[in-house]
Amino acid sequence: MSDFLTFMAAPVAACLIFSVVLTFFGCHVLKREIIFVDIALAQLAAFGVIFAETFVHTHNEWEVWVYSLISVIAGAAFFANTRKLTYRVPQEAVIGIVYVVTASAALIVASQATHGAEHIQNILNGSILWMTWPSVLKVLGVAIIVAIPHWIYRKKFMKLSNLYRQGGNGLNNTWWDFLFYLSLGLVIVTSIKTAGMFLIFAFLIVPAVIGALFSTRFISQYIIGSVISALTSLTGLILSFNLDLPTGATLVCTFGLVFIVAIIISKTHK
Repeated sequence: MSDFLTFMAAPVAACLIFSVVLTFFGCHVLKREIIFVDIALAQLAAFGVIFAETFVHTHNEWEVWVYSLISVIAGAAFFANTRKLTYRVPQEAVIGIVYVVTASAALIVASQATHGAEHIQNILNGSILWMTWPSVLKVLGVAIIVAIPHWIYRKKFMKLSNLYRQGGNGLNNTWWDFLFYLSLGLVIVTSIKTAGMFLIFAFLIVPAVIGALFSTRFISQYIIGSVISALTSLTGLILSFNLDLPTGATLVCTFGLVFIVAIIISKTHK
């Protein structure tokens, strides 16, 4: 156990932060019924990372972060403005188009790099096992910054999520949608290289869905999801450490198993 705490303390702390922050966004995403917006934003962030590492040849983490952030800002602005088209085209279709085009562009860019295949694999699976305390503090700092507007304007964000399919009750909410996507994107940009796309998606969606299986109230969904996320990620880390398995993939599969168990339990208690 002492070896686990020595080597895995920082990844455990990161997983706890992800559990609290990404479950919150996941509950909002479920209410908005735009499930794949996070993986589209993650792909945009990944494109920025791959572009910087391929063409800029930078070893400065902050420069890579800036390129990734620029991609996410562009995506957030695009998603916020295209919501006006939902009366003609479901926004999930727009999100899907952005994802597949950005993923293909990332493959093209990676093909120009010497270790392009490694870049793609690292972005997909992440390397949370090598999470350091400075990285944890950076993620925590971004989480606190993001939490401030969401707390101050929590009623506004909640109303927008509840009325998302009705166009926000007829109001022009482009700015608020942009702020929502940007704040989610900031968390993703900060964690994309360490957590990876697959794990970010698991943290964001699976706990929120489990919370929705057992409650219709947002706060209850959030609490249930956060607790389940923390326990599941801790279990996944322990399994990965003791069985010498790939950490990111083990965590995602653990989330999947917990999701199946949650479905069975929810059916037996109806």
